[in-house]
Amino acid sequence: MKIIIGITQEPTKLKEFIFLHHGKSGSLTEVGPFLSKMDALNWLVYLKSVIGDFEEVIPELQTGKEAIWYGFTYERVDAI
Repeated sequence: MKIIIGITQEPTKLKEFIFLHHGKSGSLTEVGPFLSKMDALNWLVYLKSVIGDFEEVIPELQTGKEAIWYGFTYERVDAI
């Protein structure tokens, strides 16, 4: 199983990125909105502590945008 996690301010672009690089055969779950980047990062730290093996998508630097953040997980079962 492949698990990808991260935070973003642009969930629409996230879907395009995930499906382009990892395919549509997985399950994408969005969490949020969070009111600040710190709230989103706290959620992400917690998630990292309970998930063993994952890949993290680092968000692009946002210019002057502190408003709303979303968390996401993407899970795909790989063929053995």
